[in-house]
Amino acid sequence: MKDLTSEYFEKVYRPTDLIAMNTDTGVMDTTLHNLLNTLGLTDKIVKQDLCLEYLYDGDEIDISEIHNNETGEVYWEDHDKPWSSIDETLVDSLLMWGEIE
Repeated sequence: MKDLTSEYFEKVYRPTDLIAMNTDTGVMDTTLHNLLNTLGLTDKIVKQDLCLEYLYDGDEIDISEIHNNETGEVYWEDHDKPWSSIDETLVDSLLMWGEIE
């Protein structure tokens, strides 16, 4: 759940914007759209821009959610329960190669 006292920032990813992800054989270039699909967070490749919402917690970036910029459909959001390997892979990829500023 969002803390309304914190200032959220947004970064928009087009379907052609590259990020990377770690694999068993090294680092692979992909798009956020493909990564969400590969991780099972979407049931098809999303064609619209994706919006990443985040905030700063001191020197760290906390990702709060990823949603479809056109429809508003939320594909991933931060949660209080323990994170799965899917959560870790997604957030690690974005923090390392998503060029969040």
